Amino acid sequence: MTTNDVAIAARVVVALILIVSGGGKLIGMRQSTRGYRQQFGGYAWVSFAVAASLPVAELVLAFLLLFVDAAWPSYLALGAFVVFTVVVVRRLIERDRRPCNCFGSASRRRALSVGSLLRNTWFLVLALVATGAATMQEPSALVATFVLGFGFATVSAVLVVRT
Repeated sequence: MTTNDVAIAARVVVALILIVSGGGKLIGMRQSTRGYRQQFGGYAWVSFAVAASLPVAELVLAFLLLFVDAAWPSYLALGAFVVFTVVVVRRLIERDRRPCNCFGSASRRRALSVGSLLRNTWFLVLALVATGAATMQEPSALVATFVLGFGFATVSAVLVVRT
């Protein structure tokens, strides 16, 4: 197994995370709009723009990660997770414990917590590892890469469900 194989596994899992996040937000668009309206002080156009554009951007980024044979989509994902993590940190500092809506209605039940920061840090690390995949070539150790990707995905799924 090469470092490129590890990076490919991380890249595919980052794409899956973005698909789940973007899809969850699109499914819960009406509720997302209400949440953004509270966050932005009632500016209807801003809340709708964020509610509509963020999940679409996440889904486009997931597509790029899966189908563009270059490293730059991984760097975009890394930048996105940096921004998402900064938002979580800012809200934790301000003691804003409203649910994050990071995964649509699936993440609306739990208050924002240090666990949310841990989850985002994990995603940030995966995105950083994914930058090591310069191409989406077939892994040299296909089964090992699949098993590693399954492990990455399992940790990610547990963090999404638990936080």
